Amino acid sequence: MNRDLLQKTIDSYMEKFEVQNSPEHREIYKWTAVSNFQKYWDIDASDFGRMFKRALSESEDLVDDDLTKPSAGIGYLCSKDEETEEKVRDAFRDLLEPDQSDYRKRQKKCEVFVDSVNRMLQEAGDDEWNHRQSMRAAIMYLSFIEPDDNFMYREAEEKAFAHYVKYTGKIGSGKSFSLKSYYAMCEEIVSLISENEDLLTMVQNELEREADRTEDSAVTDIDGENHILAFDLIYCTQNYGFYDEQIVVPRKSNRSALQNEERERQLSVLRKKKEAVEAGIRSAEEKIGSNPLRDLNGCTVRHAKFGNGTITGQKDKRITVSFVSGEKKFVVPDAVIRGFLEVDDAGLADALKEYGAIEEEIGRLKRDLRIIGIEIAELG
Repeated sequence: MNRDLLQKTIDSYMEKFEVQNSPEHREIYKWTAVSNFQKYWDIDASDFGRMFKRALSESEDLVDDDLTKPSAGIGYLCSKDEETEEKVRDAFRDLLEPDQSDYRKRQKKCEVFVDSVNRMLQEAGDDEWNHRQSMRAAIMYLSFIEPDDNFMYREAEEKAFAHYVKYTGKIGSGKSFSLKSYYAMCEEIVSLISENEDLLTMVQNELEREADRTEDSAVTDIDGENHILAFDLIYCTQNYGFYDEQIVVPRKSNRSALQNEERERQLSVLRKKKEAVEAGIRSAEEKIGSNPLRDLNGCTVRHAKFGNGTITGQKDKRITVSFVSGEKKFVVPDAVIRGFLEVDDAGLADALKEYGAIEEEIGRLKRDLRIIGIEIAELG
């Protein structure tokens, strides 16, 4: 990266900072959006869909745009039924699995998240193409949930910025996109802006004014690693005309293919892994088939809030429990495994947990299968 050109963008950013944060533009809202998300985000919230909508209420235009509304896709799924909502929650759990800053692994998690949620949307009959998730949406969710470990991302702004500052890493797009390379560019930006005390003071002063306006004192501390600031620089450089030349991003050239022999070797290994995982899925599904959920009608349960109850209805894994306060619906065995319901029959409790463990194993294997599928597609 050409640090002189990067410094020119920083100088322009500082020069126009007051304009960018005038009442008409108020780009500082990005910090407020993340602070709001942090305030309400709770992966274990009883109503995940409502929590997600509230957390994202200040951030939707960072995730969505005029054409695509992935946040609405998440809301649509969570409103379908409890089982679908739990699947969405689990997709976010998988996205947030620790990866020790292995960005290749993080990118795979993003790809699996996008694939899983889009599959749910398709199965749920959502015909709105603009509800579909994308790599950008997944990265944005991560940047709201863990802002010190992630960077916001918009492709058009990233491409123009990388071209202008002559960043030599290959970020790519679509199937050739590299999260690792994009984050590496952002880290170089952070390195330079973190040395600029005047810039940091300027931003901090504006954040303190924003805290007064919004009555949200947390906004002043939300960007300890200057990751939001790095993205704001990329965004504003494009949208406020900081470039001193017309930026024409060259068309991407075809990736150089792996040597055929090495490519075939890797494909062979992946295909064997795929066969082994598929065999594991079949074996686990056979266990489920030979030991299905028993009829739970009449079983007594306890709930921490609603007290003792009796199961009065069952359809597949969805049960209806009658409490003194009224009927409530749950999904088994999840409700038992997660501790929402306690079952009086110890043998039944063990059977439900065993059933749940097999389901969890199937879910894990299917996620592995999707990752292998992505790796095979990459080798193409």
